[in-house]
Amino acid sequence: MTPTPPAERRPIILDVDTGIDDLVALLIAATAPELNLRGVMCVAGNVELRHVTRNTAKALAMLGRTDVPVSIGAAGPLSRRLRTAEETHGPTGTGYASLRGEDPKLGATEFTALPASRYLAAHVNRHPGELSVLALGPLTNLALAARERVDLANGLRETIWMGGTLADPGNTTATGEWNACVDPEAAEACLLGGVIDRIFPLDATQDLTVSLADLDGLPDSPLAGVVRDAIRFYVEFHEATEGLDGAYLHDPLALIGGLLRPDLVRWSDPMRLACDTGPDPATAGTIRPVDDARPPLRVALALDPAPMKAELLDRLARAVAGSAP
Repeated sequence: MTPTPPAERRPIILDVDTGIDDLVALLIAATAPELNLRGVMCVAGNVELRHVTRNTAKALAMLGRTDVPVSIGAAGPLSRRLRTAEETHGPTGTGYASLRGEDPKLGATEFTALPASRYLAAHVNRHPGELSVLALGPLTNLALAARERVDLANGLRETIWMGGTLADPGNTTATGEWNACVDPEAAEACLLGGVIDRIFPLDATQDLTVSLADLDGLPDSPLAGVVRDAIRFYVEFHEATEGLDGAYLHDPLALIGGLLRPDLVRWSDPMRLACDTGPDPATAGTIRPVDDARPPLRVALALDPAPMKAELLDRLARAVAGSAP
């Protein structure tokens, strides 16, 4: 059951590279009664920035949330060539679903005049210590803000990142997770600078899968159709590559476990992590514990799978039920 919302909704900004699991997280965040979604920043990762931006804006419009500003961020990593994952997320990032068409009935999402790093800086300066950031893609936007001397470590209430893997095998290299591998320099800059407070690695987000049968309970709505078509692509990818009967939905689990139901997560003691930024593609993006002076953070080690899955499906059903006609 969805918990009763608190009197004060928690203000957050999402930082997304909207592929399939980002899409699910965005829908839940934009409709969660506990959260005040102040804005969404876009970064290239799962797909190119133009697709990320369109997917994000269209999803918000389908929810009737054109009041949520979208900020266009980094089109590529700090220093490496962009790699994308169309084989995982489909040619435009939403699997078999198409979000290309415009529907005037939905209204237009507002795009900010500021790029993502400066948009984040403006929020930090106006509301120091108030805002939480949930980063669901490469950390390029946050690293650029830090380069521009935005005090993210002290100016934000908290930053949570879905990224990395510790004990589990990587999903990009043997030891590397996708978001870390796309921009290792950005990940290391954020870890070294104390920007990240909590991390959801593959060790936790791969504790459960979602199958097509799990989506049978979604209500009949246009957005539910989009979600089914998107996740169907994701499920087929995981079945072909890993033999799973379902798909890992990393990003919404980080959202729910980090901000909505942290009681369903087993957390580490504070630890210090670094990201490999070497030239070897087999190891770049690997996250490892280190013993140096960088600030500590906490890591999600495991989820309580059954109640977490129930929470995910319940919140997703509520989100798509409220989509615009």
